[in-house]
Amino acid sequence: MSHSLFLVVGYATACALWWVVSRVVPLWRNPPRPTFARPWREVLFVLLGVVGTLLLGQLWSRGIRLNTENPVTESVNQIVIFAPILLVPILRRDGWASAWIQWHKLWLRVLIGFFIALIVLFMFTRLETAEPSFGMAFHTIYVPWKAHVAVQVLLEDVAIAILFVRLAAAMGHRKAIVAVAMLFAVAHIPAMISHGASASDLVGLVRDFGLGLIVLGTAWRSADIMWLWPIHFTLDMTQFLVN
Repeated sequence: MSHSLFLVVGYATACALWWVVSRVVPLWRNPPRPTFARPWREVLFVLLGVVGTLLLGQLWSRGIRLNTENPVTESVNQIVIFAPILLVPILRRDGWASAWIQWHKLWLRVLIGFFIALIVLFMFTRLETAEPSFGMAFHTIYVPWKAHVAVQVLLEDVAIAILFVRLAAAMGHRKAIVAVAMLFAVAHIPAMISHGASASDLVGLVRDFGLGLIVLGTAWRSADIMWLWPIHFTLDMTQFLVN
């Protein structure tokens, strides 16, 4: 199984497991749905934050940053880069629910996501027969010196949530899910063109779009990014386990 295909299987499995857990654990029933007086204006504020984050990312890539060898300082680098987006709900006084962060039993939300991530990681070691054992994969991914990667993934998830919540308020959640899933798929086109797109690449775009619908639809239903964070981090890290 190719790694790209496994990501589809892994995320789909994780979302299915969350739906099962959500039927039993009453953490995600009637989640808060923030509203905004002028939602398109809020979308504009987030887009300005995205521009700021891209500019700070350019400074990072040009060497204007703290030490990247230390996971603590590199985590600070990532916080600085994403700060323009993260500041939107703070400066606008929208509350953290508008970033899909729910503080009630936060530890349990993360723990559930971590256990789902372990199941998906086990699947990876079974389906990718040439890859390391589950124990080796576990000790490769969940180590202190990878903390900055976990921080970066969390900030990415929160940033997407901040944008998505405001888009959903402006156009409705169904249209927002389709629009953002399409953006994720289209974002791969420049790289495809530069490498010479093939028929399988076009099929991959459809696959990425479908995966985006599943993940975003599930994330919207939960209105909670913290259970998804460990899964996103784990699946991102599996790319470094592929030979």
